[in-house]
Amino acid sequence: MKIKVGLLALVLFLLMGSVSALAAPKYNTFERPARGSAYTLAQWGLDGWSAPWDLGMSTRTWMDGYNFNHSGGQSLRVFYPAGQIDPQNSGAQAPFTLTPGQEYYLSYWVRFSSDFSWGTTEHAGKLGLGLAGGGACSGGQECTGYNGFSSRMIWRAGGQAAIYYYHMGNAGQYGDYAVLKNNGADIYYPRGSWVNIVQRLKVNTVTAGNANPDGEIQIWYNGVSAANITGLRFVRNGDLVDKAYFSSFFGGATSAFAPQNDSYIWYDDLKVSTNKNDICELSPGGCFTRTFQAESYNAMSGVMTETTPDTGGGQNVGGIDNQDWIAFTGVNIPTSGRYLVEYRIASPNDGGKLSLDLNGGATVLGEIDIPKTGSFSTYRTVSHEVNISAGTYQFGLYAVTGGFDINWWKITKLY
Repeated sequence: MKIKVGLLALVLFLLMGSVSALAAPKYNTFERPARGSAYTLAQWGLDGWSAPWDLGMSTRTWMDGYNFNHSGGQSLRVFYPAGQIDPQNSGAQAPFTLTPGQEYYLSYWVRFSSDFSWGTTEHAGKLGLGLAGGGACSGGQECTGYNGFSSRMIWRAGGQAAIYYYHMGNAGQYGDYAVLKNNGADIYYPRGSWVNIVQRLKVNTVTAGNANPDGEIQIWYNGVSAANITGLRFVRNGDLVDKAYFSSFFGGATSAFAPQNDSYIWYDDLKVSTNKNDICELSPGGCFTRTFQAESYNAMSGVMTETTPDTGGGQNVGGIDNQDWIAFTGVNIPTSGRYLVEYRIASPNDGGKLSLDLNGGATVLGEIDIPKTGSFSTYRTVSHEVNISAGTYQFGLYAVTGGFDINWWKITKLY
C-alpha cells in the first residue's frame, strides 16, 4: 500500500511539473535594452534566453525604437553586410537553450528591408529562428540519429519561402527543404511588411534504438498552414528539441550567395512553447488586440483634449499633472494571460510615471516610466507587460507623476 501511495504521489508530482512547464512559455518582445544599442548575448540573458556561444549579436544587432516594430516601441534589427556570407560575417547566430521536449512551437514576426537583396547569382539564406536538438546536425553533416537534427526557415530566389531541415533521411549531403504553399501557390516573403511564421517540430519515437518514422514538421504563415511534413526520423537516441536556434545569415558556401547591398531584417514578438494554446497567432482571428484613443475616455480628472501633432492626426489627452487620470469602462478581456500594453506618449520632461489599474484603482496592474521624448510634439511608443484575468473591467490610466501627453493606448495578448 505504501508503494502504491508513493507511486501515486510521484505521478501527481510529474503531472504538476508538466502543467507548470506548459504554463510558462519563453517569449521576447524586444522592449529592452535602450533603443540604439546592440542586443548582446548578455542582454538576451537578462531577458531569460541563454546560449553557450553566439556570432554577430554584439556587432550586427541593433535595438530599433525609431523605425519599425510589430508591437510595443522596439524590435530587433539584424544586419547583413553587402558581399558577406556565413554567420561569422553575416547576420547572427546563437543556440538558445530550451527545456528538452518532444514537441515545440516557435513563433516570431519578421520584416525584410524594402531593398533587401536575395543574393547575387545564387540565392539562399537562413531566416530567424528554428528548432533543433542534440548535436543540431547541419552544415552538410550526415544525420546519424546520434548527432541531433535542425529545422530552419530559409529564403530562395526572389524571396521564395521554404523550411530547411536535417534528418536521417536527407536526400543528399545537405538538408532537405519544402517550399511553403498557400492554396497550391508558392509563398514569397514580401519586402517592407511584417509577416508571422510559426514552426512546430515533433521528434520521432524510438523503439529499441530504432527511429520510428513518426517525426513531424509543420509551418504556418500568417496563421495559415503552409507546410506539413510527416514520416520523419530525427533520432535513434533520447535527444529531444532543446534549442531555439537563432541562425540567420546569407549562404551558401560561396560569395555568389552574398547580398548585393546592405540588407536588414527586423524581428519581433518571439515565442516558444510546448503548448499550441500559448501561440495566439494560431487562434481564430489571431492574438486579441484592442486600441483606445485617449480622448475617448468615459471619465476623467484634471485633463484636457487637444489636436495632436502625432502621425494620424485627431486628438490627444494633455494637461496631465500629478494624480490626474482617465478611465475606460466596459473593456472585455476574453481570456486570462500575459498582455503587452502600449502607450503613445510625448513629453519634454524626465520623470513621468503612469499606472494602469482596474476598477478605480482596486487592482494595480503595473507602472511604467515615461521617458523624455523631446517635446509635446515628439511622440514615442512605450510599453510594459501585465497579467490580466478574463473579465469586463474599467481600466484606469493614472498619472503618478505627470508632465506628458497621451494619443492612444493599446492592449495585445502575448499568450
